[in-house]
Parts: sequence; C-alpha cells; structure tokens
Amino acid sequence: SSGINAEWPLRPGNFRALCTGEQKTEEMNLHFLNSIFHRVIIDFMIQGGDITRLDGTGGNSIYGPQFDDENFDRLHDRAFLLSMANRGPNTNSSQFFITTAPAPHLDGKHVVFGEVVRGQSAVREIEHTKCKDDKPVTDCWISGCGVLERLPDAVGDEVYSDHPQDCSLDISKATKVLEAATMMKECGNKLFKEQDYLRAKHKYLKAMRYLNHDGYDTDESCKNLQTTCQLNLAQCYNSLSQFKEAIKFCNKVLEKDSSSTKSYFRRAKAREGLGEFDLAVGDYKRAAELNPGDKALANSLLRADQMLKRQRNKDRQAYSKMFK
Repeated sequence: SSGINAEWPLRPGNFRALCTGEQKTEEMNLHFLNSIFHRVIIDFMIQGGDITRLDGTGGNSIYGPQFDDENFDRLHDRAFLLSMANRGPNTNSSQFFITTAPAPHLDGKHVVFGEVVRGQSAVREIEHTKCKDDKPVTDCWISGCGVLERLPDAVGDEVYSDHPQDCSLDISKATKVLEAATMMKECGNKLFKEQDYLRAKHKYLKAMRYLNHDGYDTDESCKNLQTTCQLNLAQCYNSLSQFKEAIKFCNKVLEKDSSSTKSYFRRAKAREGLGEFDLAVGDYKRAAELNPGDKALANSLLRADQMLKRQRNKDRQAYSKMFK
C-alpha cells in the first residue's frame, strides 16, 4: 500500500510499524504477521488487523490501546483504499479494511490513509473466498509483511490487473483485449513448460476473465484464443489431478466444436484419473476417429481399454463372492 495522508502521520506510522513488527515486545504482539482477515463482504471490503484476538474484537496500536481520528478528507470513493476500522469516534487501533468497491456511507466515520497499488489480485482472492457469516471458512493469514524501499517494476502480464474491472489500461476494443490475453496466455505457457502448473492455471484463468469481460465487442480471434485457453486449462487441471475441472473445460470447448480432438483426448485423460475407464475409452475412440493414424492416441486407447477390462474382471470377482 502507499500512504496518501502523510500530513496526518499517526495512521501511516502505526500501520508501518505493525507491518515491520519493530515495536513488538514479549508483552504485546504489535505485528500483523500471522493475523488474519476475519471479516469479508463481497462488493464492500475485507477487514483484518486484529492482532490480539483474531476475531474483530481486539487490536492494539503503537500509541496504546486506541488513538484519535485525524482527518476525514479522503473519501471511500473506489476500490482498494486502505482505511481504519473502529468502534466509533477516536477508537482506532490496529484493525484496518481495504475497500473492494466505493463505500460512501463510511465517509466521515473512518479515516482513509492508503491505497493498494500492487497486488490487487490478492484482495480480490480474499474477497471471493468462501465465507460463513462474513468470516472466511478457511483462514486468510498474513504470512509475510514489511516495508518495500521501492515498488518492483511490473513484469510481463503484471501490467494488467488480475481482474479486468480493476484495469487502468485500455481494454475497450477486441484488439486490445487480444493483446492482453495473448500476453497472459504466453506467460501461462512458459510456466506450464516449467511444470509450474498452479501458476500457469492462474495465468490462463486471468486471460479468460479478460476475454469474457463485457466491456468490448468480441471477434473471431478472441473466441479462438478463448478456446485455446480452455484447452490449456484442461491440461493444467489434469496435471494437478483436478480431473473434474479438466472435464468442465473440455465440455465447454465441445459445446462450441464437437470435432475438437484435443478436447476428447484431455477429457479421456481426466476420466482415466477418475477411474471412469468406460467413458475414457469412448473419448479416446472419438479422438481416434477424428485423427486416425495418431500412435499416441492408439496407445492411450489400448491402455484405457486394458484398464477397463481389469476393472470389469475385479467387479465380476467381487459380485461372484457375494452370491456363493
């Protein structure tokens, strides 16, 4: 984040010290490290910073249990603003929140003192995590925090925000969207070749978000790239043993193109992973019909067929024991 109310130094000073832990003592854990985002509301904000109780009822500051409000000049007029959580006037401590949408009803009640300038995707990730009663089902920990001397330069597709609604660059035309999504896809391809399947998956999903956003008129090139990313996602999910997700993306392609050999082949791989050998054999056969003479396909079909026969033999043996 970046401090934007430097003329009122209490908040940035408190936040900075809690990031570094420089004033932490044995008696008082004045450090954000290992605290959680305990409250999350979609299209509103994510809240954290309870360094004492981790549930929104605690907190402390480097100035004592609480300190006064300084200034309400900054408005909660957009996403990714850093603001102080409180329990009423002059009750600031360590708790803070980050807006994920404009929140004008908080103006004059909470002090905005910073902004997320890099890593907005992490905010969106937390915003959309599964919650019960506004609390994440899986804890979202702050596993590392501190101060950067300078903001690192954006690398590759990092010049584009993870979500198109947060992007400050022009993506209002098909050519611009294609340029952005192609860069994301190529980053994903590089990561896939390095066998970093998880990060590759995120790049392809990012490209899909841009290709699917409704702020432009799509064209054939964008539709073709969408199909490529869907197929690449199926490959990623197979490599991650997330076979149901792989099948989902193969099905999306087959809904548009029932002659996609890669879709049948990758869906067959996923079905093998799930132990659905009869369905896998069917998909391999369809792929082989579309691409006769492919030795890799023929070998995969033979292997799946052998697995299916073994599975059926086991089933027969199990059933025969039941009726002795």
